[in-house]
Amino acid sequence: MDSPGEKALLLLFLVHAVSALYPDTMSLMSPMMLHTDPATPGFPSPPARFQDMAKKLMMRCLQMGHLVPMTMDNPFNNSGVQMEDSMSSPNPLSHFHSLLTSLSAEETDTYSDTDMDSASHFYFQPNSTMKYPASDREWNVTERMWNCSSLPSFIEHMRNSSAGPQCFLRAFIAPLSWVALMMKGGDDMEPEDYGRLVWAAKPLLQNMPPPQMTLPPWIQNPHLEEMMKMLGEVFGSLSEEQRVQIREWAKERVAQNNYNCSHTAAAWRPRPIPEQKPAPTHRPEQKPGQTHRPAQEPGQTHRPAREPGQTPKPKQEPGQTLRPEVGQNWPARPPQPDMTVMPSPCPPRLLWLKMDVMKMMGPFLSGLPMDDIQTIPNDQLCQFFHSPQFPSSFRGVGGLPPLQGRKILQKIRECSQKRDDLVQNLDRLGSLACFYDDAPTLNSSLSRLLLSQLDDCSNSGVNKLKKKLVNTVMSSSVDDSSPELLRALGPGVTLLSPFHLSQFSPDALKDTLMSLGSEVKWGLTQAKTLANKLLQGKQEVSGKELMSLGSAVTGVTSSVLRKVKSQGLLGNEGLDMMSQRMTSLQRKSLLEGLLGDVNASELIQKVPASLLSSLSLTTLDKANLTSLDQLEGKQWTRAQSAFLVRNILGKKMTLTDMRKLGSAMQGVACEMIEKVAESGVMEMAQAVTETPRWLSKTQVCCTAQSLFAGLEKKRAGYFNNITDTELEEIPTLLLLHLPAEKIASLPASVCAVFMKKMKEANLSSLPLTSCSRPTLTNRALNCLGRNMSKLSSEEVLSLGSLLCELAPSQMSLLAPEVLNSTVQALASCKQIPPRHWRALFQLLNDTYGDPSDWTADTIKSLGPLLLLDDSAVRSLRFKSWLKETLSDLMDSLPSPPVPTPPQEFSRGPDLSALRWKLFSLSTSTSEVMPMRRRRAVLPQGEAGLTVSLLEELGGANVYWSPAQLSKMDVATITAAVETLGEVLDYSAEQLVVLREKAIQAWGPVSGLNESQVLRLGCVSQGFNLTELPSLPFSSLDTLETLSRCSWTQPQREAVWRGFVERINKTVGELGAVELVGLDQFICGLNTEETGQLNTDAFREAVQSVGEVQCPLAVTELLKQRAVAVFGEPQGWTEARVNSLGNIMAGLSLSEFPSLSPSAFSFLSPTSVPLIPPDRLSALSTSQLKALGPDNAAMVTNAQWAVLGEAQRAALGNALGVAYDRVAYDRAEPTTNPPSNLPQLSAGASMLGTLGVGVFMQPFLFLLLGFVL
Repeated sequence: MDSPGEKALLLLFLVHAVSALYPDTMSLMSPMMLHTDPATPGFPSPPARFQDMAKKLMMRCLQMGHLVPMTMDNPFNNSGVQMEDSMSSPNPLSHFHSLLTSLSAEETDTYSDTDMDSASHFYFQPNSTMKYPASDREWNVTERMWNCSSLPSFIEHMRNSSAGPQCFLRAFIAPLSWVALMMKGGDDMEPEDYGRLVWAAKPLLQNMPPPQMTLPPWIQNPHLEEMMKMLGEVFGSLSEEQRVQIREWAKERVAQNNYNCSHTAAAWRPRPIPEQKPAPTHRPEQKPGQTHRPAQEPGQTHRPAREPGQTPKPKQEPGQTLRPEVGQNWPARPPQPDMTVMPSPCPPRLLWLKMDVMKMMGPFLSGLPMDDIQTIPNDQLCQFFHSPQFPSSFRGVGGLPPLQGRKILQKIRECSQKRDDLVQNLDRLGSLACFYDDAPTLNSSLSRLLLSQLDDCSNSGVNKLKKKLVNTVMSSSVDDSSPELLRALGPGVTLLSPFHLSQFSPDALKDTLMSLGSEVKWGLTQAKTLANKLLQGKQEVSGKELMSLGSAVTGVTSSVLRKVKSQGLLGNEGLDMMSQRMTSLQRKSLLEGLLGDVNASELIQKVPASLLSSLSLTTLDKANLTSLDQLEGKQWTRAQSAFLVRNILGKKMTLTDMRKLGSAMQGVACEMIEKVAESGVMEMAQAVTETPRWLSKTQVCCTAQSLFAGLEKKRAGYFNNITDTELEEIPTLLLLHLPAEKIASLPASVCAVFMKKMKEANLSSLPLTSCSRPTLTNRALNCLGRNMSKLSSEEVLSLGSLLCELAPSQMSLLAPEVLNSTVQALASCKQIPPRHWRALFQLLNDTYGDPSDWTADTIKSLGPLLLLDDSAVRSLRFKSWLKETLSDLMDSLPSPPVPTPPQEFSRGPDLSALRWKLFSLSTSTSEVMPMRRRRAVLPQGEAGLTVSLLEELGGANVYWSPAQLSKMDVATITAAVETLGEVLDYSAEQLVVLREKAIQAWGPVSGLNESQVLRLGCVSQGFNLTELPSLPFSSLDTLETLSRCSWTQPQREAVWRGFVERINKTVGELGAVELVGLDQFICGLNTEETGQLNTDAFREAVQSVGEVQCPLAVTELLKQRAVAVFGEPQGWTEARVNSLGNIMAGLSLSEFPSLSPSAFSFLSPTSVPLIPPDRLSALSTSQLKALGPDNAAMVTNAQWAVLGEAQRAALGNALGVAYDRVAYDRAEPTTNPPSNLPQLSAGASMLGTLGVGVFMQPFLFLLLGFVL
């Protein structure tokens, strides 16, 4: 802080802000305070958890290098005011004192008394000894601030302070400002004041956006522009769901403000208003039938007429800032649309995206649905393209959806053809550059320009584009190893071979890595080349040297990471992103090095989330965490959460405790939730659902059951006569679990609230066969109040995710235009019930004709629905646009979840047919081109297996027949071996051919070096059991890399024997890092070796060992070792059970029933299908019910078959729905794989060996998990 005046200024800012929040305590404050009237308004009430939010934001100030404001002695010790810790303390300033002093004690303890007297600190002091500003000018500023009676004017004075104090003040004010913005529509605020609130609220949205964002339903255009500008600046901090919410909110506000209509109007039904005295509003008197907004021209800003007697605002002079007068009250709620009057619905294709709106939307344009993109007038888009705002709208927004990205670029190209200026403005494209398809015509300079914008691309065709551009740039380069070339290539540098990368100087490579950032993805051999080049063979490197590698850190060996010290790493923001790129072995190695340098407690406080998850329960125990405050802001695993909850809270928990848990909520057992419910079921339910991302389905179910039981006790037949207010209080996540009969009996009077909740509902916690799904859907349809044939598109779309539950027989009753919009919306569903697939596809055929006759636009609109029928995908006839369209479809599908969830909760079509079709289009000359052009462009080589084609196909190389693979020449296999080695699931026949090709290229197996084996990757599975032990597996890193392949049990044993002989260590000498690095090859240990595992190493590495799925005999050996280390199973806690993972499947017939009931829901879901059926049948009905939905859904048909009737009923209760397993299986659609696809049966995983049907071989990249 630059002057003593600023010390006092900061103190007075804080005192005034707190006093405004708690006017009732003003009489207890110093007589120096000018406004003691408790009714003096101007500041909103603090939001829930205000203290936590303000503290977290203040911690960010510390991380930015600002020193925490200090207090020497509590100045209120002699004031006669009682000190308390809670927000309800009678002395708010004492609370703020505790808030400041609670900030990171280690940050303040390091400063000496001399430091504390520096200009960067101030003290709270009694008024008699206050250090007043040195000059009259500074004191006048402070006095003006002290006389503030509104938040905007307070903020304006706050902005005049220096950076350090301003940061802490802004952290304190940000949550209050956001509350104020949400309270007010802004009609009674000048733009300057509104802008101040937006500026002050930004840190909250930037660092910790509310998980459930509430946006004002009414806002003027100038204020909307100000709000959207700020939201665009924090775009990178928002989740995809929040971005969608903001985009839809802005669209609705534009419709209201500019076109006097609503996109959701048709879905609203009139409903009675509860009898209560209406709050005064500024809304003008309405005539019968008039909508809530007076008619106005597009672009006109509406300002309601003032009520009689209301004091008009004085005219504002140029440069003058108007603030609310002293004593002026903010309305408790902004003028609201009258929901009893049906607003005018907007036209179906409203042209709302004019140039001024696109400027305002900024980066939120990047996620526009195709329907909105098609309504953009081309002339308006081209004007926007040449505006200063365009580049920032498509830069730094991540990979665009391919269909939308291509469409926007196409529209720009169409209007740019007249001006012929697209090429001259390539630098403006941003992420749209990913879809530029005219690269061959660009010169070197323009190629560089386009390359520099391809770092955020995620579409599969971008590598082909990059290669063309890289070749153009390199062809004009004089020196292939110059730093200038690296700079020119930009993101294209990732396409250079490891050999080419090794030719550049270390300094040039270091500069390139820094400029590219941590988002760039390197191949493993590329990363190893870069790491070796930059570290120059060092075995001990500093934290700074490690950080300089960026994403190339994946090439650093575990032996180097084990020696890294904490200096330069802990507290570095780049460590989180860097460690996300690391493998499990690398993270464990790095943590071992850091723990040798700092104690466990310090490490836990400073380590990023990506490393925190790798810490063992043993390390957590050493850290001795005793307070929930120490858990804040951390992302704990489920095992860690269960350990910490039990250690800190035992089995007693309050609502306050629950709200502090954050991610540690994962560790709360149902019995603890039920005990909290005794103090108030609704408060408990709302507290649980504050952090929905950390809740298991088990926790959701038991919370819902406790809530509904408590409400029924409160009033018999509670849900038969529930009110709007009561239904609104129930969290939507829990309402979905209301029994079907109670859903059907909800009164019609609550339809508006019910429909609002269903529109935002996420059905992922409901089983697909739950009877609640159709019951919820039918209740929503009844609320719409019309026959299906009379429904409008808006009404159907108002169903939200329930639209995905509509039966095809219901949809067939819709009017043709409504059916068309419904089917297009259905294509965006993350999950469609499998029971509807066959009938739905028949409806598509009846409506749109045979898919082979569909146009490109139809496939783009309905593409995901095409996947419901494998035979339709395979039989699509060749069209020039088909490959690109299907490739875009593949890119637009969500990534499959890992691990694959049970089919009861997530089931989508198999993508293998689509992958095969793309493979066919890429390799079959009869489909790729017309007859007259084939001879000129046939691929070289006997089977067309060129290096470029193999690299383009990637995982689809699995579809080559053994005969085709046998025709590869040595040059091709040598150049493309890394690409082929990435394929995880070759057949035995394919592996035989690939082995022969590898030997042709590199000679006998005994002569291979470790680098060659690393490049071979999963092709190594082709070597026989005699050859495998001779492979040079001497590095843990190589072993871990190859563990992703589908090794058979005999192969694992052979690899393990070769490895243990080479490292020259006994099993007992293996440490925790070695056990983690072994990965699935730990299954190769025999009985004697398993018993020799070091106790400390096993305890430290057990969570990683538990993720491996070994044959039952080996799992039983590992279980025996776990018993020797952790004691008998009946004493295992929930945390221990979860950390053991798949080892739990090795429990004996007598050990399983001995587990505590609460432990069953903490079993790892992957372990359930590995349990022998006879051992699962030994569980009691109460134990089976305790499994919870997550685990009950993992039970296999073989396990189900041996259960008794009562046990099956208990399992159904655990799942949340009693269903007939046999009938359910019969209802599954038959989507047989293509007859000409290779049968991928060899190289089976251990799950295949065990015959577990739930987990097939690792086809993860071939499966669609329509994620809910």
